[in-house]
Formats: sequence, structure tokens, C-alpha cells
Amino acid sequence: MVFTYIDACPSISQANVVNHFKTLKSGAFIFTQSTLSYKLKDHPKLEECVNDNPNALSLK
Repeated sequence: MVFTYIDACPSISQANVVNHFKTLKSGAFIFTQSTLSYKLKDHPKLEECVNDNPNALSLK
């Protein structure tokens, strides 16, 4: 969800991405800018895991 948002708004700052998800009226998602930066570096690896195991999150 976060990566999709960033892909749709490529010029948005990481701080604004964090604020956007923190202020959602339904399903707020709280994380820091440093966490976002760390995860963005792993984006290709994370996407590969999701593609290899599309139902992994629904199993938990």
C-alpha cells in the first residue's frame, strides 16, 4: 500500500508519505521516516517476497 502510494506520487517527500498514512481516518498506519527510508532500500526484495508468496500475509 505504501509503495503503491509512493509510485503514484513520485515527487512526494518521505515525511509527507509518513504524515499521509498517519492521518488516515480509517486504518491509520504509523511508521517513521527512517523506517520508510530503510524499507524503500529493500523495496525490490520485499516485492519479490510478496510475488513469491502472495497469500503469506493472509495466513497470519
